[in-house]
Amino acid sequence: MRSIRRLYADAKLRTKFLLAFTVIVMITVSLISGINYFVSLGVIKRNSGEFSQYLIGQIGINVDKLTTDVEQAAFQQFRNSSLSQTLSREPDSEAEAYARNRYISDFLSDLLFFEDYYRSVSILDAAGRPYSIKRKAVKDNEDLMARIDLAQVREMRGRALWVRDGEDTLYMAKALYDIETSRYVGVIAIGLESDYVGDILANVQNLMDGDVLILNEFDQLFVSGALSGAAEHYLDQHLYLSGKAKSDFEYAGKHYISSVLSTDYDKWKIVQIIDVGRLTRGTESLKYWTIGTLLAALLLAFLMAARISKSITANIRLLLHSMSKFTLDSKHEIIVPRSRDEVGMLAARFNSMAEKIDDLFHSVYREKMLVQQAEYRSLQLDYKALQAQMNPHFLYNTLETIYSMAKLKGEEEIGELIYLLGRLLRESLGKKGDDITLGEELEFVGRYLAIHQIIYGDRIEVRIDDDPALAECRVPKFILQPLAENAIVHGIEEKPGKALIRIACRAENGDLVLEVSDNGVGMEREKVERLLRPELYGDTGESSGKHTNVGVISVHKRIRILHGDAYGLSIASRPGEGTTVTVRLPAVRRDE
Repeated sequence: MRSIRRLYADAKLRTKFLLAFTVIVMITVSLISGINYFVSLGVIKRNSGEFSQYLIGQIGINVDKLTTDVEQAAFQQFRNSSLSQTLSREPDSEAEAYARNRYISDFLSDLLFFEDYYRSVSILDAAGRPYSIKRKAVKDNEDLMARIDLAQVREMRGRALWVRDGEDTLYMAKALYDIETSRYVGVIAIGLESDYVGDILANVQNLMDGDVLILNEFDQLFVSGALSGAAEHYLDQHLYLSGKAKSDFEYAGKHYISSVLSTDYDKWKIVQIIDVGRLTRGTESLKYWTIGTLLAALLLAFLMAARISKSITANIRLLLHSMSKFTLDSKHEIIVPRSRDEVGMLAARFNSMAEKIDDLFHSVYREKMLVQQAEYRSLQLDYKALQAQMNPHFLYNTLETIYSMAKLKGEEEIGELIYLLGRLLRESLGKKGDDITLGEELEFVGRYLAIHQIIYGDRIEVRIDDDPALAECRVPKFILQPLAENAIVHGIEEKPGKALIRIACRAENGDLVLEVSDNGVGMEREKVERLLRPELYGDTGESSGKHTNVGVISVHKRIRILHGDAYGLSIASRPGEGTTVTVRLPAVRRDE
């Protein structure tokens, strides 16, 4: 017995599956009846749907033809008469008014008796005066024009509007335009017996189950028989707007199929709604036998397949368990397969692959750390270069200002300027280390801005809103001066008038947030993106001829390398309103 089990355990996976499939095929014989049932049901539904599409297609053709005949008749009568000129010309006397009214009445009378199913004809001229005529048998004395949406008719620019008016009347309304000038002259409306179109439904009702609805181009109910609850639900829920030629829906616990056909230019929608239960009521007994057979066969197949599949999938489960525990943070546990079939070989391959992935991960991680360290050293060198250069343009301007002030003013202001410049250079070149306290950084940028205040006089106002509680927070050295310089060079120098530069700091959700804002010329969104992500635009930030962009980009990259992608710079700017650069850092104090 053990040798048989071992032989089966060592058998190829294909042999195992063939054995399992042989047993399952023997069981599936009992399922043929179920397959036959569903195939039969599908054929019934498909044939009913195709027949329904054919019938509603014929209805659509007939409705389109009948309504087009009415429209063409009205247009031909209008074109072959002088009604266009009559409606366009206002009468100058009572005699002309009488003749005008008489001509319009004759036109209406001729058109009314053109067909037996016309019930009324009305005209509304451009001045809003109504003219109408109706058959004596029509009991509804209310003016037809009062029930027409004239604005909607005019918006249709000569196309006919077909609308239902009560249970037994339909009407067609369209705007009239002068034949020669195309000027609007009025509206014509023709009321018809609903049987004119309703007879089409009566002729095919015996061939079809369910409800048949005709909707106009505005999805309003135009013609139908007595509506069932399912049809009313279909209209209330606007299910015809799904855009599908055939769709299913549920109502009152029953399943319905709707078929929708749109005529040319979406003038008409023909809808048929069929109760699926009425289509399949002959298959109920077959369904019960099929369900019973299916349940018995499924139970037997499950019991047999469960035993067989357990041995087949043993290695698969073992492999899946090992895969679920495999992560880059832990050492891979070697899989010991229980057999030597294809899945066992796959487990061995997985062991080899996992070891290679682990080696590759550590290799890539080491390379990534080396790249980051190299990039950080490169940025450090850039910062050293920036500290050494301190913008020669700024130093030259400062020296020229000292020279000019020495000649024009006294020594006090010159002395102050020289003192600030000396302190600034001493702190930028003398301090060691990569980070300083926020208080020291604010003092440094404050002296830098004080020099510019002396240079520009009253034109620049500086506000530094510091928080003593944050003064001991550690920040990377030399991060605010490039931002302040950028605000002066790109925001203040290019804008006339009084300038304001504001530096603020605050704690926010455990982070340190610094803001450098100005009321300068501002920037477009593309320039902001170019400033923070120059690699996307193929430049290095030096295309402007100034190094201030390099300083801003370096601050952003340096913070991200030190603290991660959650930190760095963000810029909010609008042309003509100024710019605010926000620096986000982790709040780390000196003693932490």
